[in-house]
Amino acid sequence: MWRGGLGESMDFATSTHRRRWLYTRNKLEEERRRLQQAVVDGLRRQRAAADPGEPEAGSATKRPREEPQPVSLVGELLMLKYYQQIIQEKCREMRMPMKVMATAIQYHKRFFLRHTSMEFDPGRVMITAIFMATKVEERYTRAADIAAAFDVSEDLVVKQEVALLEGLNFDLVVHSPYRALHGMIQELKDARLAAAAGIPPSAASAASGLPLIPLDDALLSAPSQLVDDACRAANGALDALMLSDAPLLYGPAQLAAAALRSGFKAKGMRIPNFIARLAIKAASFGAVDGGGADGGSPSGVSGAEATEAPVDPATALTTALDELDSLGSEGARRVEVEEVKEANAAARQWRNLFKDAGPPGGAAGAGKGAGGAADDAARAAKREAKKAARAAAKAKEAELLGMPQRQ
Repeated sequence: MWRGGLGESMDFATSTHRRRWLYTRNKLEEERRRLQQAVVDGLRRQRAAADPGEPEAGSATKRPREEPQPVSLVGELLMLKYYQQIIQEKCREMRMPMKVMATAIQYHKRFFLRHTSMEFDPGRVMITAIFMATKVEERYTRAADIAAAFDVSEDLVVKQEVALLEGLNFDLVVHSPYRALHGMIQELKDARLAAAAGIPPSAASAASGLPLIPLDDALLSAPSQLVDDACRAANGALDALMLSDAPLLYGPAQLAAAALRSGFKAKGMRIPNFIARLAIKAASFGAVDGGGADGGSPSGVSGAEATEAPVDPATALTTALDELDSLGSEGARRVEVEEVKEANAAARQWRNLFKDAGPPGGAAGAGKGAGGAADDAARAAKREAKKAARAAAKAKEAELLGMPQRQ
């Protein structure tokens, strides 16, 4: 948890956000691969239960007939990013606070670490994530208003709510990097005002024993308009980071610090002294912000590294911010609709296969009784009705939710 004007809430160090939803790069990739394989095996088990002639999951026999190739990990991530772009666009269009947008994106990211697009339509989950975020972040928006913004039915907005809650493990609190960034910007502006007024460091700061790092010359000499422009650029840099894996690898204060540095750099100002101030202040409070290794330690140094040798907090934070710059560049590249058509079509195929296969252990079985045949016929009729309903709805909803379109 980072303090001292960095915008972090007091309980981040013990939050579910930090304990359950921050990963290393390797663990994140392993989780995604494991999840994809589990989905493939799950479908095969369902089909084997419904038809004993189907090979079991893990069988050495050939792939079951009509089973499409799974969605590739690259295709999955591009598709999820596409829908997270839409979250940003729609939240701004509906004039929702930044915290709602950030929470909705985090819900979408987290849900698809427990499920894949081969099970749940990421477009529908996207809409429900926005709706749920408005409730959690106390900016409640009626389901009817969200439905109107997406031109879908009100039922579609709320239909995935239970599945989303379960996928999130009911961990609904998200620590927003936008709040942390706001705190850093305010601290930076206060430091400029103090320096301009010739106010010396406070007695409290001097008594703390912290090095008195002077403010960067670029910050001292920059006109207010340029500083304001850099702060706006920092918000844009944070938007890009939110579209990458950064929120799953780093805590909110590190995301904010990376965005702040990037925004000022984009306007021709380098602020290493101010970044060093943030790092040293964080270290002085024993701050923990969930940096990329094991949930984190001050300034983003992993626990293993911290026990081996003391690490300069400013150097450690700068290293983390360099890694975040790379993620920000990835997030800034816009995903276009053409890039996700193939993955989206494949995911839809898999979702339909799951629907047709029915629940695990479903269908046939010995000893069904006299009503068994009638039950089978009813289930078959229900499946056909669902297929017909899907076809009828396709014209209205498939462009956004089944086959994405430009917004």
